[in-house]
Amino acid sequence: MTMTIHHTAEPEANDLRARLDAATGRGQRTKTPTMAAVVRAKGSHLWTADGRRLVDLAAGVLVANLGHDHRGFERAFARYAKGLPRTAYNFLTPIEVEAAERLLASMEGNRNAQKLLWAASGSEGIQKALWAAMHKNPDRKILLATRKGFHGKKGLAGDVSGEESPNPNVRWVPFPTDEIEPKAHYAKELDRLGRDHRDDIALLITEPYLGAAGSYHPPKWYLRMLQDWCRDNDVPFILDEVQSCHGRTGNMYAYQTYGLEPDLIVLGKGLANGEPAAAVVGRADLIDALDYGEASDTFSGNPRACAAVCAALDVFEDEKIVEHARERGVQLRAVLDELKAQFSFVTAVRGEGMVYGIEMRDDDIARECVLEAYRGTGKKGVHFLGPLAGKVLRVSPPLTIRREELYEAHRILSRAWTRVG
Repeated sequence: MTMTIHHTAEPEANDLRARLDAATGRGQRTKTPTMAAVVRAKGSHLWTADGRRLVDLAAGVLVANLGHDHRGFERAFARYAKGLPRTAYNFLTPIEVEAAERLLASMEGNRNAQKLLWAASGSEGIQKALWAAMHKNPDRKILLATRKGFHGKKGLAGDVSGEESPNPNVRWVPFPTDEIEPKAHYAKELDRLGRDHRDDIALLITEPYLGAAGSYHPPKWYLRMLQDWCRDNDVPFILDEVQSCHGRTGNMYAYQTYGLEPDLIVLGKGLANGEPAAAVVGRADLIDALDYGEASDTFSGNPRACAAVCAALDVFEDEKIVEHARERGVQLRAVLDELKAQFSFVTAVRGEGMVYGIEMRDDDIARECVLEAYRGTGKKGVHFLGPLAGKVLRVSPPLTIRREELYEAHRILSRAWTRVG
């Protein structure tokens, strides 16, 4: 059974897609209507195997926050990584020490940013955060998670994702989506869970916003309410910032945007600008609840990942990336609002900073919009991640995208989407 996607006038890409399908399993990839075959990337542009240029509005699932082939990042990365071993499983390197100290120092406004654990992916980081909280209070079994969240596909990370779980110890807390209930509605549900599982709740995990569920961004009081409830009930509060860290919401970290001080924060995706790296940052008593070897794995905290973390921090500091992203986010919102006004099948635009969701009338329209954006105006197109949640297109360009590149994407979409429906 094949999933090969074929586009007209793309002989090179069609060949690559067919060969990949022949050599790898379907489960390796996320299904997308385009399956673009990219051979080069620079800044906020991707070039396909057949010479088409795409404006990248995905940043590789919110990973390439500094854009592709960023000169400052690549130079700093090469400098930090020069001569280092490619693994440090059973020894340490100075770059790991530097990366850990700098990452902790970057988390201003959070007194709980005391120690960290490295991981090689966001879902691994989530698992380690859950382990830490569970080891801190081993007699507590109940895991609270907000509904419709996504924390990963594997193990415990998968158990606390979605709305149902194979894990009998998971309980769900409502998260504001299409209709925001009064604060008392959510507080009542939390109090009920507290009564039902008194002294047996190991943790509460949530995201700053629901990205995979369709880009739902809650009022600030909601996340603060969760944190306050956790403090009142001595429950570790875990914030999954795998996709929101490093500038996405208008601050370096989303906990700053929402006025929070979580007990544990999980960082990933943009943390190392594309190198496989993630981290759990938080209270020392929680981090140290895991003894020697209980959080170790082959690639976590390897020297090249730590070099990339330092290089990314250099660029954020030297080029004032967060300030640039705030300015560009205002323009991004204006572009998306113009598209909503132009096309009746765009039913909603939701988001903040440099991460948005465009909701379409239905799943078929959303799929068609992704395809027509890719086809664009011939040699130029727009690359989307999605659709997500059936009918929502995520918009998460590199934070370094230029004003003219945003307007280029707008011009292409304004023409391409006239062919939809």
